[in-house]
Amino acid sequence: MNEIHNCDIIRDMLPGYTDHILSDAGMAAVEKHLEDCQDCRHIYEEMKEKLETELFPEESLALDGFRKLRRHSRRLKLAAGAAFTLLLFLSGGMFISVFLIGRPAATTMLDTISCSYDASTGSVTVNGHADNLNISRIKWETDSEDDSIVNLLVYETEELPFLSPRHDFTVTIPDMKGRDLYLACPDYDRFSIYSWNSDHYETVEQLKDEIYRRIPALDKERDILHYINGINTVNGTEGLTFLLDYLLGEDASYWFWNNQLTTDGELEPAEFDIWISLEEPYQIMIFDYRTGEWTEDYSIVEKQRPSR
Repeated sequence: MNEIHNCDIIRDMLPGYTDHILSDAGMAAVEKHLEDCQDCRHIYEEMKEKLETELFPEESLALDGFRKLRRHSRRLKLAAGAAFTLLLFLSGGMFISVFLIGRPAATTMLDTISCSYDASTGSVTVNGHADNLNISRIKWETDSEDDSIVNLLVYETEELPFLSPRHDFTVTIPDMKGRDLYLACPDYDRFSIYSWNSDHYETVEQLKDEIYRRIPALDKERDILHYINGINTVNGTEGLTFLLDYLLGEDASYWFWNNQLTTDGELEPAEFDIWISLEEPYQIMIFDYRTGEWTEDYSIVEKQRPSR
């Protein structure tokens, strides 16, 4: 705001300032000048005093009414401006939510055309399609309860009349080595579209056989190894971790069907994990729950074997 320093101009504005009928900028300019100029301030005080003594009651009442009307009009303008701004904000937010951001689509409305793993990068590429949805964006996130699981969410929006709908999607998700991928929707359900374990079944079984071979105390018919999803790093080396269950019962047996364990005996979980490196020469380490340390002392397998 430009300040007015000319006393003649300020004095010409004093009547309007006294009657409160100047614009906001004019009122502010006069008030600023009066703070700095004693002469003009003195003239203003005299003018104000004279006006208060000379005005007839009717004139004073009319002037007060005009001032009140002006203040009321200013409040109405401010309220109308605020209401318009709020309406514009709400409308814009609704438009963005409905037509740009969207909501997670139900998994039953989506078809997965292909899903492939790239061993060189550890990424998974998914191609999908939805006939009756307009796809806006794709999002993936690590599961809050299991960091070996990644949830893929496909968002749908309403169609805009001037844009062609999008029914196909392609997404490449990094860092999927040792992890499982689910097509998910928070409000509905989820289903598996990729499993590193299934895709590398032969590798997992080969490493499991290597553990049985390298630890003589393990009995393949009585000691059951379970692969835990995910890749674990020990001493800077990537590997897989297995749980161990001891099978109890003299004539008891077990078998796997569709990755599910079935047995006619009882199971006693061991208090340790067995880790094996992914690459040769294979390293095997045991993590003892009781000590919280890694060890290469394989005698722990026999020491913890239940006597019953």
